[in-house]
Amino acid sequence: MGNKRRRRRRRLRRSEAKAIFRLIQVAFCALVVILCVQFFLHRYIRKFDERIIIQGVSVGNTDVSGLNAKKAKEKVKEELSAYADEKMELSLEDGRKGETTLGELGFTVKGLDAVIQEAVDYGKKGNALSCYRILKRAQKNKNEKVFEVSYQVSEKAAGKVLNAAFSDQLNLPENARVILDGNDVKVIEEKPGEVVDTKKTVKSINKFLGSDWNGKGGTIKAALTYTDPEVTKKDLKDMTDLLGSYTTYYGSDGSGRSQNIESGADHINGAIIKPGEEFSANEAMEPYTEENGFTEAASYEDDKVVQSMGGGICQVSTTLYNAVLYSELEVTQRSPHTMLVSYVQPSQDAAIADDVLDLRFKNNLETPVYIEGVLADGNITFNIYGKDTRDSGRTLEFVSETTGTDLPDGKRFIATDDSIGNYYTLSQAQAAVSAQLWKVVYVDGEEVSRDVINNSQYVPSKETVAVGTASANEADTEKMNQAILSQDESQIMNMIQQLTGTGNASQTGESDGAADTNGIADGAAGTNETTDGTGTADGV
Repeated sequence: MGNKRRRRRRRLRRSEAKAIFRLIQVAFCALVVILCVQFFLHRYIRKFDERIIIQGVSVGNTDVSGLNAKKAKEKVKEELSAYADEKMELSLEDGRKGETTLGELGFTVKGLDAVIQEAVDYGKKGNALSCYRILKRAQKNKNEKVFEVSYQVSEKAAGKVLNAAFSDQLNLPENARVILDGNDVKVIEEKPGEVVDTKKTVKSINKFLGSDWNGKGGTIKAALTYTDPEVTKKDLKDMTDLLGSYTTYYGSDGSGRSQNIESGADHINGAIIKPGEEFSANEAMEPYTEENGFTEAASYEDDKVVQSMGGGICQVSTTLYNAVLYSELEVTQRSPHTMLVSYVQPSQDAAIADDVLDLRFKNNLETPVYIEGVLADGNITFNIYGKDTRDSGRTLEFVSETTGTDLPDGKRFIATDDSIGNYYTLSQAQAAVSAQLWKVVYVDGEEVSRDVINNSQYVPSKETVAVGTASANEADTEKMNQAILSQDESQIMNMIQQLTGTGNASQTGESDGAADTNGIADGAAGTNETTDGTGTADGV
């Protein structure tokens, strides 16, 4: 009886062992199958470039198939530009109206980078089987995936245009300011005013651009808020002494150059520099765009005169530089032009060139200083106010000393779109000049010190002559261009005679944009006076 039980138990154990073994075999086979399937799926997925969006994918209304993230973003932004000119009418509760565009408001897609990344990852990240199915559909051009987007405007961009949209209809707050009334320094009190509430108005605009937006402009209720100005009379209480002043003449003739000088002065006017703070003329005026009040005008580029955006703003920085010298603030960065300018003496200039050249200075006083920019009768003046702690009998003189003023020989010829036969001086020859600026200090009329504060080098430049090359006959244009490439005056003149059948080129005189390069500007060197000059183009 006992033996039977033992045999039965052994059979049960063997049966259980076989069942477990079969289960292990099945599980192992299933695992192998799963691993094989996963391997196959991942191998298939890896065939697709993880940086490239698969076929059939759109971000909003923009097809981004086959693009990487950068190109997809560019394409979305490019198609967004189609909405840039859509008009947005802004309406205040009292009926006043203003107008702007979606482009000016900084129209864009909310979270665009994140949406683009989702599009890039689609079909390549996540569940392998789902990715496989998506990729197979994409290969058969049967994939249709749209990543929905929401549109918005930029609060930063809107903040710059909302008040301007109402033109002169708003009673904007006015900062307190310092002015020179005759010989008296006066502080003009601030005025509170109304401004568009950017945060609330942008919220209304973004609500308008919600999911049911039809792609067209519309009318939005703009919100107003009442605010105090940033600068109050109290802020200017210690700025009642004129520390330094300087004036140069630019002409005010309505030219692009005059516009740039006036715009630059407006940007700097009213600046307050705290003790220890550094001021950058470039940062105060940029960007040099039409929207910021600038236009194209003549400027220096290496040893030639060219048209560039903001041409002429170096006269702004130069005038400010001299006012800073008389104020005895600490100049931390200043560069001369490549060539002489006519509105100040050599070594009294301060060139600006985008982010390369700048005029920077530090307020080395214990109290703030205030900059006033004044435009009157073709003159630009900068007055710098603060608390003057210098001896009342102390006066300054800045003296420019130059060496080496030989003009270079020869001429430089450039091709223009004028008709063949036109031949005129674009800019006069410039001398190579070495200059240094002396700071002379007097106390009660007696000289007490004389120090060099900068050394400047100005490169020579040959007389530049414009030669017309335009002709209905392309062969004649090519011949004229070849003659100009020779830079040989006799060869150029002979070719003009040959092609026009005349003995003389058409001498049209100096162009309107020619630089006045007669050397040193007129005016008393180193004195705080208006320096005479024609306001020629300078570097940007």
